[in-house]
Amino acid sequence: MLSDLPKHLRHRRPADTTRHGLVAEIELLSAAQSALDAYRCRVVAAIDNLGDKGLDAAGVLRSVGRVSGRAAARVSSTAARMRELPATAEALASGAITSGHADVIADAAGRVGASPADTELVAMACAAPADLFTKRAREWVAGRETDDEASKRHERHRKNRSVKSWTGRDGMKIWLAQLDPITAATVTSRLDAEYERLWRQDGGRDLTGVGAHTTEPDSPDHETRTPQQRMADAFVSLLTATTTTDAGPTAATGAAGPHVRQQMIGIVDLARMRTDDPNGLATLVDGTPLPQGVLERLACISDITGVIFDGPGRPIWVGRTSRHATITQWKALIARDRGCVGCGADPNRCEAHHITAWNRGGPTDIINLVLVCSRCHHDIHDRGMRLIRGPNGWTITPRAGPRHERIAA
Repeated sequence: MLSDLPKHLRHRRPADTTRHGLVAEIELLSAAQSALDAYRCRVVAAIDNLGDKGLDAAGVLRSVGRVSGRAAARVSSTAARMRELPATAEALASGAITSGHADVIADAAGRVGASPADTELVAMACAAPADLFTKRAREWVAGRETDDEASKRHERHRKNRSVKSWTGRDGMKIWLAQLDPITAATVTSRLDAEYERLWRQDGGRDLTGVGAHTTEPDSPDHETRTPQQRMADAFVSLLTATTTTDAGPTAATGAAGPHVRQQMIGIVDLARMRTDDPNGLATLVDGTPLPQGVLERLACISDITGVIFDGPGRPIWVGRTSRHATITQWKALIARDRGCVGCGADPNRCEAHHITAWNRGGPTDIINLVLVCSRCHHDIHDRGMRLIRGPNGWTITPRAGPRHERIAA
């Protein structure tokens, strides 16, 4: 009985505390959680179908389930679409996907139709964690939306842009900005570049511990900042234009512009570059569609780099071979991988990983490189994980057998 489940689990402890046993417990709990989420969707849909003028399912979830209003609305919306998504409902009930995957598929179904979302996205969802799948699904949706639909959504986002500020009880000023994805990508790229400059100014170190504070960078008692302090300083620096220019280099030193990882990158099919054939794909690296009007405006002020692909995901035009990936190779990697192949982290947080290690003869060529964030990179080299390429992209899974020999990228 479901009513006995909380009591049964309240004081339960894992019987097998080995790594193998604990991982098996997580696998079992994940499948059980998905089955419960699937059942909750069916209960939520039944509540909304009662028609008795009582509290709707979202209200019941908030009052009885004690979840936030946003979470309740998401569950209710997903439950309403599950009848149109039988493959998704079955995958959730069987534990093949999580409720996070189901939410993304339900949202995609509302934008491009239930049938293609249910038949194509479920297979992708089964092969990737929810965060990486969210990014892949966004790209999938972008490839199926018309330019008119993308333009309308962009204009809707533009109309809803806002910046609000208020003063907290302790006198600290708080800012909240809502920007359309394309404008946000420009702002983020500048913030990331300035953050990187300040991080290097601090010697490539972060301050940890209680009582962190900063002083002027050039003062004798200058201290390293925390990541949060450094991001705040980057925000102020760009707003007041005290250290950087619109072109990217610092005004004081004339240093080179930001690395390609900190730049706003758009992926555009050659066909889409022609104004008379706006049917090719054009997106930001996170899958946000670029309407034709926005694309034409950006093309006037952006650098254009060619990356030739020989089929899906196989760029064949690359830079020179070297120990570290060249800027040309970085551009090709960003165009192909769009971010970390393990978790979907943005390119600005990624490193170029050698699939076959450099010290084992692996070349620094595009076919032997993938983008991974520092955490996934550490997992691969030091925590027994490995990269496996499947039909829907790369996944990071535990390495079978004895712990692998530690190798350097």
